[in-house]
Amino acid sequence: MKLQRSLFVGLLAVPLFFHANSANAAAVTGEANIAGTVTVTANSILFSPTFTNTPGANETGSFDGLTGGSIMSLTGGPVTGNTNVAGFINFSEGVASPVTFDLTYIAPGVGTLAGCSSSAPGAACTPAGSPFTLFQLTSNTVIASLQLNGSAYTDSSATGTSNTTGIFSTQTVVGGTVPEIVAMLQSGQAISGITYSASFAASPVPEPGSMLLMGLGLAGAGILARRKARV
Repeated sequence: MKLQRSLFVGLLAVPLFFHANSANAAAVTGEANIAGTVTVTANSILFSPTFTNTPGANETGSFDGLTGGSIMSLTGGPVTGNTNVAGFINFSEGVASPVTFDLTYIAPGVGTLAGCSSSAPGAACTPAGSPFTLFQLTSNTVIASLQLNGSAYTDSSATGTSNTTGIFSTQTVVGGTVPEIVAMLQSGQAISGITYSASFAASPVPEPGSMLLMGLGLAGAGILARRKARV
């Protein structure tokens, strides 16, 4: 599906946190954890169309029995603000009542434009008007995060929906530093083979900025833990 403007595209994919709190008949509840791959260019986020649940993860509530599902790609330059992508995510495989997520809003990133020229650990970059936050975790590791809002429901949206917020974060972004990644995308190069993980939870969530930082922190902790395990 196409969004309207051409903007820098960061990357995705982290622990993703979903908040579903409508009291309607088909409100979505419980927990899910998924993983997949994505390719990013300067004007597109091309998800592998299917994803699986994270090995060993515990799915509950509306996601009980989840083994996988499908996700759509975004092309034309992801922007912030209102959008309308029906069926953006479908948690279908192994779920008694399939859960659908309609994307209705893409939140702005929480980094700064100045951070896009820094490779110092801790630097957080959000290009002008971009929904992405790129975080320099170590001198050669960058992770990225994206917040999406929408509605989730089982069966049909006509039977009731749940207000839903989600965070994607990447595991590791190829390129080493934030300035290198920004330059690669602006020059028209694609970054492929990126892995992401996402965790969904139907529970209260903090303010948008706190959610993004939480997702980045959890992704970073996982990367550092894996590095230590290999030493």
